[in-house]
Amino acid sequence: MTIHKINFYLGVLSQTADHQRLFTHMEMLTLMQQVFMDIAPPQLAPHCALGGLSKGKLTIFARNGAIAAKLRQTVPSLLSKFQAKGYEVTAIRIAVQAHSTTYGDNARAGKRSISEAGRESLRQLATTLPSSPLKTSVESLLQKAGKTRQPAESGVKDFK
Repeated sequence: MTIHKINFYLGVLSQTADHQRLFTHMEMLTLMQQVFMDIAPPQLAPHCALGGLSKGKLTIFARNGAIAAKLRQTVPSLLSKFQAKGYEVTAIRIAVQAHSTTYGDNARAGKRSISEAGRESLRQLATTLPSSPLKTSVESLLQKAGKTRQPAESGVKDFK
């Protein structure tokens, strides 16, 4: 029900003279984003989003530097394809916008775990470290990793 109220409000707002230009520009960028998804290399498109179009200069935001570098190689092709679709794009600027939630697949990576050998190495490290923030952090990591054996608190250390 709320979505209908928002859509109604936005519909009315888009008809007002003060906001009509903004909504027209937004609709054009939405259409251009769909065109971009069709004309850009399929391995890059999900990791990019259009940022804006001003005086013929289109800004495309990439998720990271590697994607931006690959996308820069396709700029001449993208430029001609946008022009062929009837958009007045005279230049394309590629920018990096890291940590954005607007791109493609935002699923979080699965929970990572530390192997038994890794936990054992961390246990040995914790027993050899003097009391310090590093030792506290390693012990905390071991507790989170589960199946931990608390390092010996006595001054006696096992050497192998």
